[in-house]
Amino acid sequence: MDFWFSYITLAEIYVLLGLSTNLLVGIVGIFSVSQAAVFGVGAYIVAYFLMMPEPMSFLPALGIAAICCILLNVLVTLPSLRVSGDYFVVTSFGIQLLATAVFTNWTAGTGGANGLPGIPPPDLFGYELDSTFQIMALCLCGLLLACGCFWLIMRAPFGRLLRAIREDELAIAAAGKNVLRAKVSAAALAGAFAGVAGGLYATFLSFIDPSSFDLDASILLLTMVVVGGARTLAGSIIGPFLLLALPQLLTMIEIPNTIAAAMRQLLYGVLLIVFMLFRPQGLAGERL
Repeated sequence: MDFWFSYITLAEIYVLLGLSTNLLVGIVGIFSVSQAAVFGVGAYIVAYFLMMPEPMSFLPALGIAAICCILLNVLVTLPSLRVSGDYFVVTSFGIQLLATAVFTNWTAGTGGANGLPGIPPPDLFGYELDSTFQIMALCLCGLLLACGCFWLIMRAPFGRLLRAIREDELAIAAAGKNVLRAKVSAAALAGAFAGVAGGLYATFLSFIDPSSFDLDASILLLTMVVVGGARTLAGSIIGPFLLLALPQLLTMIEIPNTIAAAMRQLLYGVLLIVFMLFRPQGLAGERL
């Protein structure tokens, strides 16, 4: 039973990341490959505050992480206002590599390549959530709030504005709409989702290291959005649950441990190519 609780909890966390990536890539059209870096910042900030000599409570630490990730994601997204298309992909790629280098080499703050072990479990109002089921319930609450927020925004005038910006940014600017404010607002919300996901991830696993927030993680997030379906709430939920189940299926096949990770990345890459060629809208999304 703990295996299923762990799988569901991890999938719930990645749904938050899927919503974050979908909001930027699918809704606004900002093709960023640096969301894993924002995710990592949220995880390390929560871990830092919970592991201080006089630890902070989980919710305030999570709030600080969300605010920091909002600011970071806005700064990361600002180059999209000056460059677009392939140029911004290269820019976000560089930001992701820079973040990975910082996570790996800043030993005093992140533990370096060895990571940070022994992160305390989350607590709510003095009550420690020390079981997988309790953390799963906490992640479910965060997931429901994020999904509700995403659903409301997509049906509000602001959501229609974001979709219109993706279709023709120049026309929207000519119509007198504030494109800068819309993009910054979307980036801020995506950063909040990623920061909360990072904090939940760190306290759930009680160990984090740079490999969880590298370029492969960003590509995995994009694959989840593409396979599940861009621009829809359902796609952001289906993708993480499906792709996180695939490694478990690989365990049923006799594959040497030395190549298991490479096989998983190969499978994700093949899925990404196949869906982009034959079903760009994903399983539950709109056509890209």
